[in-house]
Amino acid sequence: MSAQTSVAADEADAAFQVVLPARPYPGLRPYDEAEWPIFFGRERMVDAVVARLVASHFVAVHGDSGSGKSSLIRAGVLPRLSQEQARGGARWRTCIALPRGGPLLNIANALARLDGRSDDTEHVLALRRALNLGRRAPAALAGLMLRDAHDHLCLLIDQFEELFEFARGTGGAEGAGEARLLTDALVALAESPPRGLYLVLTMRSEFLGACARFTGLAEAVNAQQYLLPPMSAADLVRAVREPAPLFDGEVSPALAERLAADAAAIDGLPLVQHALMLLHRAKAAQGAVAWALDAQDYPAQGLAGLLSDHADAVAASVSPASAAAGVDPDRVVEDLLRALTTTNAEGHALRRPQPLGRLALATGAPAQRVREVVDAFRADGVSFMTPRCQDGAEPELADDAVVDIGHESLIRCWRVLADPADGWLVREFQNGLVWRSLLVQADSFERDAGNLLSPATAGERSRWMLRRNPDWADRYGGGWPRVQALVAASVKHRDELERLRASEMAARAGEQRARERYLTAIGALGGAVLLMAFAGWQWLQANDARDQALAASQFAEAQRQRAEVLLESTRASTDELSRSLEALRAQRPAEGSAGSGATAPPPPQAVQEAYRKLNGVANDLRRAQAQAESPRPPTDYPAKK
Repeated sequence: MSAQTSVAADEADAAFQVVLPARPYPGLRPYDEAEWPIFFGRERMVDAVVARLVASHFVAVHGDSGSGKSSLIRAGVLPRLSQEQARGGARWRTCIALPRGGPLLNIANALARLDGRSDDTEHVLALRRALNLGRRAPAALAGLMLRDAHDHLCLLIDQFEELFEFARGTGGAEGAGEARLLTDALVALAESPPRGLYLVLTMRSEFLGACARFTGLAEAVNAQQYLLPPMSAADLVRAVREPAPLFDGEVSPALAERLAADAAAIDGLPLVQHALMLLHRAKAAQGAVAWALDAQDYPAQGLAGLLSDHADAVAASVSPASAAAGVDPDRVVEDLLRALTTTNAEGHALRRPQPLGRLALATGAPAQRVREVVDAFRADGVSFMTPRCQDGAEPELADDAVVDIGHESLIRCWRVLADPADGWLVREFQNGLVWRSLLVQADSFERDAGNLLSPATAGERSRWMLRRNPDWADRYGGGWPRVQALVAASVKHRDELERLRASEMAARAGEQRARERYLTAIGALGGAVLLMAFAGWQWLQANDARDQALAASQFAEAQRQRAEVLLESTRASTDELSRSLEALRAQRPAEGSAGSGATAPPPPQAVQEAYRKLNGVANDLRRAQAQAESPRPPTDYPAKK
């Protein structure tokens, strides 16, 4: 047996060797080629794609996000090519490349790895030059890579829709030219494929229309497209249940049927695989060799909730380290995820792969801190980011390593990222709109220096800019120095207005204080005048009262003296009357004793005069007593001097 035949036999044997992966379910990420032993339920679709590929050398597989396109090719089609064609003595080699970051160089590196020459710079450069040939690239690659008539090579360009974003902006000025070179090569391969060279594309169906931007690509895709159909309920149950016995486990029919129903929804398949991975992990942690999953093991929060909770736990696990490093723990994870996602013009949430070093610039965190966060999200059994770790043996990521979201399901199901009202993705989209509006304002400011932001907006945008940097601004049109100049001028103008307003307010405050002091003085003077007037009034009242008391006292004294005079006069009149009466009494007996025989009447005039005097004296006496007992002061007083 020749050495070449022996090598071919060894490679054929290796194609049929069954090595179980570490776990029965891969989780959120697509299946790998080595995981074909646990890939069930897609056999008919694998057969259909392989038949088309062998016949035409070119197939474009498309479907919705999460429908299983990548897994179908990686764990179904590529292993089938190696196994089935090896039965006839053919030698199949397969490789996978992504358009992100530079599609032509990525393809050259993937092809070089097939021969174990990824470190051979000259070989990689030769492959890259061949791809620069456009429509002549397929023949040049076949000459470099294929050894003989039994040698076959199949290239998978996964997530082909990334090429359109690369051509439109992320690839820089040369992105569109590089994308056109690649599409020219693909069209040439579809039209006249060289012997032994095969190509498979996977892409999301909503990007089919973008193929028309490149000459001949729409026609090639139309001729050889394969729309991935949904799995039947029976096939979904098989995909859930059949891997478990290979790992001494079992999934009950009730749970499998419920998960199969969930898999029919958007993101259904990835969420089911992720839930099964976590449920199996929880059972394995209990230490039992045999394990079983039943209906009661279905997550109470639902499949999307289970994924969101898992992502929250991973984010929480890196927060203490971020805080210890002097970095806001919420900022690192949030800014990292916002840098790795974007929303296109059609409103679709997309992954946005970035080199690790650029992510550090975008987040403003040290590169080592970003590397630690990425490692937590790409760890084996997590797979929220790529490149993923495999069994903990993945070397440390270099600064130029491209980091990506593991699956769009994370973007759509992680609550803090996908919340339509206040999620990180919505915030990032809104921030992009703000930046573009600032660019428009900067244009106006450069034409007229008076076109500034309003004072309130200037302060808010100045604080908003603290979380931004030039690398972040490049996502939305750049112009960092221009916007900085606009904001700085607006803040300066706002400060000048505030100083002027403060001066005016200080002057008004001084005037107000002076007015208040004047009014206070006037009030005090008025109060003093009132007090003086009141005191004068009280003094006058006191004088009046004193004068009245003096007059009353004088009047009382006069009355008393008058009463004494009247009393003295009365005593004198009484004494005189008494003497008159005594005289009369004395006369009457004498006259009778004279013997005249009849009593002579007293003189009427004398008697009447006596009584009159007596009555007058009595009246004067009564008046004098009354006035003495209650003297009535006069109502008129002498005028005051």
